[in-house]
Amino acid sequence: MPTPSEVLAKVPLFSMLSKRELEKLTREVHDRTFPAGSVLTEENEFGTIFTVITEGEATVTVRGKVARVLKEGDFFGEMALIDRSPRSATVTADTELRCLLMTQPVFRPFAVSHPETMWALLELMVKRVRDAEARSADDLV
Repeated sequence: MPTPSEVLAKVPLFSMLSKRELEKLTREVHDRTFPAGSVLTEENEFGTIFTVITEGEATVTVRGKVARVLKEGDFFGEMALIDRSPRSATVTADTELRCLLMTQPVFRPFAVSHPETMWALLELMVKRVRDAEARSADDLV
């Protein structure tokens, strides 16, 4: 089973961090396991947690439609932490799910003090917007 530092090192937002920075960050995260069927986030609810999956799979749904499946190394919750708006999707555990949870008071200062993480986050946001636009265009056809 990989350590929290090893998992975070594989996540694009954190992959450029030194071992020392990763270890410091992992001291701030909470390791939790959720049973299959657990709803980790609910669309339109406010959220204050950023989550990285360390084991298992979860499904992301938007307005009742499957948007994607998440697995080890994938993450969610960053959008609600950035703009303090309600969650844009529901995330449900398909299998038993082990996750690293980071609260807003940990995530925001960390991201602000690590420009490389902020840039990786911006790239991810652009990708998600483009994917959402493509899905919307498909619905029009």
